[in-house]
Amino acid sequence: MKIRVGTDVVSIERMQKSIEKESFIKKVFTSEEIQYAQNKNQPAASFAARFAAKEAFFKALGSGLYSQGMGPRDVWIQNNSNGRPALHLSEAAEQQLKTLGSKYEADVSLAHDGGIATATVVLVFAD
Repeated sequence: MKIRVGTDVVSIERMQKSIEKESFIKKVFTSEEIQYAQNKNQPAASFAARFAAKEAFFKALGSGLYSQGMGPRDVWIQNNSNGRPALHLSEAAEQQLKTLGSKYEADVSLAHDGGIATATVVLVFAD
């Protein structure tokens, strides 16, 4: 078994400035993520946590946010029916994970407080 972990933190204030540009939002987030965050009381905090999750995934993968032909929209967060955030991957991201092991599980945790959003991604490979 192999375990890889990635963690990232993002300034919510800095994210607030970034999301004022629609081009940034569309370049980085899926339509589902945009809708979710914009319906929250503090959209910048939700955007920041999701951005941190994208960064954390690529850190766990061992690559940068723009590498292997992938970008931030290759990883997205959707909440399950019970409200728990879940990591979703594009086919390109799935293929990249399979180079590390054919069977894997991915989990994500998000939080924000005190002007900071954070995310941790854990990848567990069975072989």
